Amino acid sequence: MSNQSQCVLDTMLRIINKSSELMAEPRMFGTEVLYASEIHMIDVIGRNPGIHVTEVAHKLGITKGAVPKIICKLLQKELIYRYQAKDNKKMVLLKLTEKGQKAFYSHAEFHKELDHGIIKKFNSLQEADLLMFQDLMSEVEQYIDKFRQEE
Repeated sequence: MSNQSQCVLDTMLRIINKSSELMAEPRMFGTEVLYASEIHMIDVIGRNPGIHVTEVAHKLGITKGAVPKIICKLLQKELIYRYQAKDNKKMVLLKLTEKGQKAFYSHAEFHKELDHGIIKKFNSLQEADLLMFQDLMSEVEQYIDKFRQEE
């Protein structure tokens, strides 16, 4: 590995660690203190009202088995409600409550503020450079997905 490649990898790992640390801290969203797993599930449900468990797991990149645990916490906090699909009584669908909507909008504001500086930097790049960066990041993501499957 070249020295420059190692520097890029080191920077990427620092960004991942700092982001993980930032996101791991519970914080107030709306009327509730929520963990990252909770608010990110609220985000997915808020963007996709009527979503079912398998779709939630896919959009979050987690196993289907992890979803019910978080759903249970969100139900207890009265941030979501679940209901059965009309055409398939076995399919459980999820929507946000009014309280959940407040958390969803508060989270959107948090990311608007956090993401602004990053988007500003991306916008300073030439289109071709940004596309190349996107392709590279997609390839890294696919590599990590493949690595996870092999474990």
